[in-house]
Parts: sequence; structure tokens; C-alpha cells
Amino acid sequence: MMGILKRKDERTETVTVRVPASVKAELDRLREEAGAAGFDLNATLSDAVTRVTRQIRDELKQVAHPTAATNPRSRANGLANGGMPDGKSQG
Repeated sequence: MMGILKRKDERTETVTVRVPASVKAELDRLREEAGAAGFDLNATLSDAVTRVTRQIRDELKQVAHPTAATNPRSRANGLANGGMPDGKSQG
């Protein structure tokens, strides 16, 4: 059965991001044009920022926790760099 109730959207917050002045001017023009055409530029930008945020998180996870397949220096026992946890070779 399909319900008619809709969930509330997550509460929004303001984020300040510095961009080149030319980009700011273009966004201002696009906001006017989009609004005149019946579109919500803020919603579009919010969706884009959400997607980019997830992509950044995924990329950072890959950098912070590389797998053995993508990190040839990792070893099955978790030791790399000459076999010593501090990276120094034995001997």
C-alpha cells in the first residue's frame, strides 16, 4: 500500500564557501534566471554539494584505509616497511 504521508526534509544549514568572484557573479545570474524559469537553484546546488561530499568521503576512506590489492606495500600480517611496525628494518 502506498502512503500519502511525506517525510520532512532534513533541516538545512548555511555553509560559506569562498569561490572566485567570477563564479559568484555567475551563480547570482543563474539564480535570477533559474528563479524566473520556476527552478530552485539552491535545491540544485544543495544536491550537488551532497553528492560531492559523499564522493570526498569515499575518496578519503580509500586513502585512509587502502586495501592490500591497491597497496602493494601492505602485508597479510599488517606489517610493511621492512617488517617492523615503526618502518625500520631489522638488523
